[in-house]
Amino acid sequence: MNLKEKFFDLFGLYVEKKTSKKRILKILKKLLPKEIDIDLIRLGENNDGGYLIPNDLDGVFKNYSAGVGLLTGFEKDLEEKFSINSNLLDFNEIDKKILPKNSLFMKKKLSLQENSSEISINKWIEEKDREIILKIDIEGDEYSILANISDENLKKVRILIIEFHDLRNLRSNSFLSFFEKILARLDNYFYACHLHVNNTSKIKNINDIKIPDMIEMTFIRKDRITNFSNKFTKLPHILDQKTDLDKNEIFIDQNWYT
Repeated sequence: MNLKEKFFDLFGLYVEKKTSKKRILKILKKLLPKEIDIDLIRLGENNDGGYLIPNDLDGVFKNYSAGVGLLTGFEKDLEEKFSINSNLLDFNEIDKKILPKNSLFMKKKLSLQENSSEISINKWIEEKDREIILKIDIEGDEYSILANISDENLKKVRILIIEFHDLRNLRSNSFLSFFEKILARLDNYFYACHLHVNNTSKIKNINDIKIPDMIEMTFIRKDRITNFSNKFTKLPHILDQKTDLDKNEIFIDQNWYT
């Protein structure tokens, strides 16, 4: 350990070489959604709790929502408008009155292990299920879950909705390397079709690139698209709404497109 490392260790700090601008821009560009030949619809609450997904729900058997909180409008819309029931999961106590009529709720945390308070993604998704929606908002644990889900279960997912957290950590080589692997795995099966910035995010300036800490994304399984375009979608989408009505909207830094 050199003198500089000893100094930082004294204060419980760790310094890692910053990631390169070129590498960050490359991964950010992969997040930008492209146009697809299916219209997007909005389901759920106004503002927080609403999601844009492709209008490709015929034949979807079930929805899985990890991270419920106090908002279940998305799941109610799926049930009432499309007869798609939901399995919901949250580690916190949920008022049963807010749950859709035909839903199943489990008070557990999505994890890599299985015990009285945790369940793995592959145990949660039922073997008999085919053609599902998977919605994940679990405050940063999404990365390990996406790394752990089996190929068999990933192939069942027609529509994937996920909120990516902690994007400030793209300045770290170790986080960026892991994030690259996660996106590469998703790219084997899905096209990104929507992106919306959670406007409760803090913005981090990394190598002169403005990066919000949280983004909501929707993916569609590739075999559902007959005519894929390399043209970027217009952001924000006309159906987008601010997550927090009392905060200013956050728009994607145009540097992402370079």
